[in-house]
Amino acid sequence: MTVFDPELRQHSRAARIAMALLRLSHAVKAISSDEVKGIGLTPLQAQALLWIRYTKPFLTSVGRLAQALGVTHVTAIGIIDALERAGLVTRQASPIDRRVTLLRLTAEGERVVERLDTFGHTLEEALARLDDQELAALERGLGAVVWSLRAGGLLQVAEACRGCIYFRENVAPGTDEPHRCNLIERFLSEQEARLACPDYAPERPQGLLPIAAE
Repeated sequence: MTVFDPELRQHSRAARIAMALLRLSHAVKAISSDEVKGIGLTPLQAQALLWIRYTKPFLTSVGRLAQALGVTHVTAIGIIDALERAGLVTRQASPIDRRVTLLRLTAEGERVVERLDTFGHTLEEALARLDDQELAALERGLGAVVWSLRAGGLLQVAEACRGCIYFRENVAPGTDEPHRCNLIERFLSEQEARLACPDYAPERPQGLLPIAAE
């Protein structure tokens, strides 16, 4: 029985919440379209620019972008092609693996990202009307759903290094790259450690971020 059936929702809390999330997804699409109005971007193009800006530069491949946006590889290539034609994005071969193409913002792309500074604020403002206890409960519940979906390979959770099981902080103090990621066996600068990683893996997922990352 589908969650669109009001009879089911009368008797199932899970169905009511699932329907609420579907309704929110429609609202998110409308809000995102409104927030990029006047910039000349689609919501997915805006998210692609923001993803490039806030993801570790050695991980910004088209494949990872597709995973982050929840689209096919072909769709991701189409998004990047449009951004490249607009002069906002360039592609360059990875210095580690020349077979991998990494995405970079141009100077104009950086300026456009600055104009996207309020992207997502409408949702944040709506959530800010809840008190701390309501927000904590919502975060725990949504966190459980997010990590369950990630475990099923249905979405990506990219966050900064702190709180990740692979991150080792300040193992080389006094150097330009004091931190280390044991997953990719690479030392990281402080700036890199503060950018999101698609391979982020908390030891104990709790809420939308583990307590250790707060």
